[in-house]
Amino acid sequence: MISKRDFLRSMGIGVAGLATGKVVGDEPVASKSGLPAGSIGDPKNPSFGRNIFPLEPTMTDGPSCRIVDGEVFEPAHRLPVFHETDVVVVGGGTAGFAAAIAAKRAGAKVALVERYGSLGGLFTNGMVLIMLSACRREAGGDWTLVTRGICGEFMHRAYALGADVSTFEPAKTGNKKHMQPTVDPEGAKYLMDTMIQEAGVEMFFHSWGVDVIQDGNTVMGIVFESKQGRQAILAKQIVDCSGDADMLFRAGGDYRQITHGIGHDVLLANMDRVKGTKTPEGRLRKWPTRSNTANKSMWWGNVRIPPVDRPANGLDIRELSRAEVEFRKYWWEEVREMRKTPGWEEVYIAATASQIGPRATRLVDTEVIVDRKMIAEGKLGDETIGWFGHDGAHAAWAVPYRAIVPKKVENLLCAGRCLGAGDTIDTFRLICPCFVTGQAAGVAAALSARKGTSPRSLAYSDLRSELHRQEVFL
Repeated sequence: MISKRDFLRSMGIGVAGLATGKVVGDEPVASKSGLPAGSIGDPKNPSFGRNIFPLEPTMTDGPSCRIVDGEVFEPAHRLPVFHETDVVVVGGGTAGFAAAIAAKRAGAKVALVERYGSLGGLFTNGMVLIMLSACRREAGGDWTLVTRGICGEFMHRAYALGADVSTFEPAKTGNKKHMQPTVDPEGAKYLMDTMIQEAGVEMFFHSWGVDVIQDGNTVMGIVFESKQGRQAILAKQIVDCSGDADMLFRAGGDYRQITHGIGHDVLLANMDRVKGTKTPEGRLRKWPTRSNTANKSMWWGNVRIPPVDRPANGLDIRELSRAEVEFRKYWWEEVREMRKTPGWEEVYIAATASQIGPRATRLVDTEVIVDRKMIAEGKLGDETIGWFGHDGAHAAWAVPYRAIVPKKVENLLCAGRCLGAGDTIDTFRLICPCFVTGQAAGVAAALSARKGTSPRSLAYSDLRSELHRQEVFL
C-alpha cells in the first residue's frame, strides 16, 4: 500500500508545500484549509460566494401539529389565497393540458396546477410515448384521424417540430402508422410548454392539489401544497385531471375503485451498436422493445408490475413504493443479463420513467357510465364531446358529455382516466381519449364559468358550438 507521503511525492508535491500552500512546479498546492490556493473555494478568489443574494421569505411560519393524549392535532389556521381564476385545472397530464388550453380559448381565465416539473403526465414523465386510438379504420383499410381539436393540433405540431418519430404523415391516412404516432417525450414536454404559454394559461409546477373548498356540495376552489406551504386557489369551476379523481374524492363524490395494473417504462441506450442477431437470454423476451425515440440509439421498453397477476393498488403508498423498487431492480437485472449476450455488451439504461404508471384507480360515478354493451347498442345519446378510434377496430367510440359530469358534486368536471367508464376503461385511459375528454371538460368549465351555471345545467348546444369552433370531431 502506498503511503500518503509517497503518493504526494509521486505527484511532485512535497510535504512542506502541502502545509504552506506553495506552488510546486506549475500546479497550486493544497493549503492548510484543504483547498487548492486560488481555487473557487478559496475565499480570496473573486468568484468565491458569487451569485449568492438575500431574499425575502416566500412563506410565513404556520402553526405546527401537536400530540395530545397520543393523538396528533393540526391547529386550525387561515389559508392564504394564492390565486383567483375562472377555471382551475388540477393535473397537467394530457387531459389537464388539453383542458387548460381549451378553457382559455373559450374565453376563461385559467390556472393549471401540476405536481411534477413538466407537463404530459404518464405520456412524458411515464414515457408511454405511443398515442393510441387516434384514428378510425375505414372499411377500405385507410385510417382517418378522429382525435382532432387540441389532440390533432398537438400531433401535427409535433410532426412539424421533428418530435414525432413514427413518421406520422398528416396527408397519408392509409399509412397504419398514422393510427398510433409515437412522440419523443422531451419533444412533447417542450411542445406542451410552448402551447400552454401561447394560450396564456397560468402554470404552477411543483404544486399538488390536496383538497377542495366547498359550500355544501358546490366546489369553489382547491387547496394545494408546494414549497410555499399550503395555499388556496379560488375558482368558479374546477376540472379534475389528477388521474385518480383526487378532487372528486375530497369533495365527497362517489366513485368505484379498481386496479388495472401498474406499469413502468425504460429507455435503453446504444441499441444502434448492437452487433449480431442473437436474442439475449432471460426474461428480456417477455417485454417489448421498440426504437420509438427521436434518437435511434434509444429503445423503449414497458412492463407491468411483476408478477403481473398480483393486484396492485395505485392509491396505496406502500404498494407504490414497493413497485418503484421492484421495477428498478427488474430493469437493472434485465439489462445486466442482456449485456452477457455477445454483441449487446454496450447496451445500458439511459433513464427509467420518473413517474410510475397506475392504469386506473378511481372511476367516477358520473351521469353516464360508458360500457361496451352501451356502445354495441348505440346508446351513447346525442351529447357527444369527441371521438377516438378503438385500436384495430373498423369504428370509433364516442364519448358522451355526461361521462365527465359527476353526480352529487357541483362545479366540478372529471376528465382523463378517471371518467365514468366501465369495462371500456382499458381504451378510455389511453393518451388520445384523455386529450379528447380533457378538451371537452375545459370548454364546459369555461362556458359554465361565463354563464354562472353548473356544468350539469350547461346547454349541450352551447358546448357543441364551442367544440366545433375548436375543431373537435363530432
